[in-house]
Amino acid sequence: MAPEKSNRRRRDVGAFVLLSSVMLSLRVVAASTAAKAVAATTSSSTNTLPPRRKRLSIDTISDNLKAMEYAVRGKIAIEADRITEELKSSTDNKYPFDHIIMTNIGNPHAVQQKALTWPRQVMALLQLPNPLGIDHPSANALFPEDAIARAKEMKAALGGHGIGAYTHSKGVKEFREDVARFIEKRDGAEEGSVDVENIFLTAGASEAITMVMTALVKDSSCGIMLPIPQYPLYSATLDLLGGHKVGYYLDEQSIWGMKIEELERSLAEAKSQGINVVAFVLINPGNPSGAVLSRQEVKDIVMFCARHNLVLLSDEVYQENVYRKEDEFFSSRRAADELGLIKNDAIQLCSFHSVSKGVFGECGQRGGYVEMVGIEQDVNDCFYKLAASKLCSNAPGQAMVSLMCKGPNRGDSSYESHEKEKQAVFEGLRDRAQLVSEGLDSIPGFSCQPATGAMYCFPSVHMPPGAIKAAQDAGLPPDTLYSLDLLQTKGICVVPASGFGQKEGRYGFRTTFLSPEMKTVVESIRDHYEQFCSKYAE
Repeated sequence: MAPEKSNRRRRDVGAFVLLSSVMLSLRVVAASTAAKAVAATTSSSTNTLPPRRKRLSIDTISDNLKAMEYAVRGKIAIEADRITEELKSSTDNKYPFDHIIMTNIGNPHAVQQKALTWPRQVMALLQLPNPLGIDHPSANALFPEDAIARAKEMKAALGGHGIGAYTHSKGVKEFREDVARFIEKRDGAEEGSVDVENIFLTAGASEAITMVMTALVKDSSCGIMLPIPQYPLYSATLDLLGGHKVGYYLDEQSIWGMKIEELERSLAEAKSQGINVVAFVLINPGNPSGAVLSRQEVKDIVMFCARHNLVLLSDEVYQENVYRKEDEFFSSRRAADELGLIKNDAIQLCSFHSVSKGVFGECGQRGGYVEMVGIEQDVNDCFYKLAASKLCSNAPGQAMVSLMCKGPNRGDSSYESHEKEKQAVFEGLRDRAQLVSEGLDSIPGFSCQPATGAMYCFPSVHMPPGAIKAAQDAGLPPDTLYSLDLLQTKGICVVPASGFGQKEGRYGFRTTFLSPEMKTVVESIRDHYEQFCSKYAE
């Protein structure tokens, strides 16, 4: 082959190889670019979401939850918290006071009521590991003998696990037995007549009340009779459950007494509206009224419930808070027993008690119980299922219930000091109940019934015309306007009476008498009311 043809062929082959290489490179680049484009598109479609509203918003949450109101920690308490934070953080105090006096809620230890020594000693030993507590070589030098013995007994009841483990869903059986014996002793009932399996230990009485009301309100046709005024837990829970509030009025002029004629009127009116009334709430001693019902009044109510086949929910958390010698606490269970209703299975009754009130005042421990009478086993099983869904109530609260129901025995080393401490707390509450109710009643424009029980006064307050108009303009109940003004000018936090229910045209507030500053509180309320009436005279 000629040299020229050979050279040309080599050049052609080289050009072909070069062209093939260029084409291959272009394909690789194109493929890479396409892959990047796909990846970018995929990434964009993954990270860029279409505009949408949040699933959980004020428009999507339960209408019943939005309608629910709990006045005790409502608008006034929220404003009090805001001012408290402002007082803490600001160096330039614009208010004519340096702290808020919280008289809005029955929270004794928050306003300087001292914890009872013996129960706290036992609780400390329950919390401590055995080597640092009941088995410590110096335990007897640090704790009284009866506190150590009780802690050992309670730890054994807890299965040796202490209070850091789950318990039976109804509560520790031995603790429930303490409750059963307490009820029998209180009511003079036959020994062994209170069935421990009808007792549930709960996180305060509030959890027990909510549990029972949840079972009672089967559908939106159901209603429950509530006192007016009433503790807002009941109305708030009914709002949440979608049930009807069937109010019956207490008689303010007879120290918030109860009249059967009013109960019959309320029930008949509710039935005429197609409401299926399933239960009746009794709060005795009363919250917010501070009244103690007579033995006959309690029996009349129990018979009313039996006659109309209503489940009686008896809120008895203030049963130790009865201040007049002529009054007594008479339980609904005792009334039902004496009337023969329990023996004849003619009443359904759920009674509630708590460590939060009385003289213990252990609100933060969250201990309470419900005892059920006349409740069928299959219903009891459903309550157990509801309790089991929460595993159990907190063990320290259960332990405190046991200590409330079964204190040191007469003759034990702590008995005298324990009783003395309880009496001191009781006498302080009794004296302040009289001081506050009489002091408020003496203010021109105020009317306050005697606080014969519980922890509250519930005065009515005449509102000047200008205050009523200003409240209407602001979209507030007049007693909310008053309570806000009292808070912002005097640093006193009360709860407007409108949050508890009251007759049309009545205004007022609820205050506790727990604080050692109550004498100052009454005088501040007196001074403020004069200023308030001048401010809103027209």
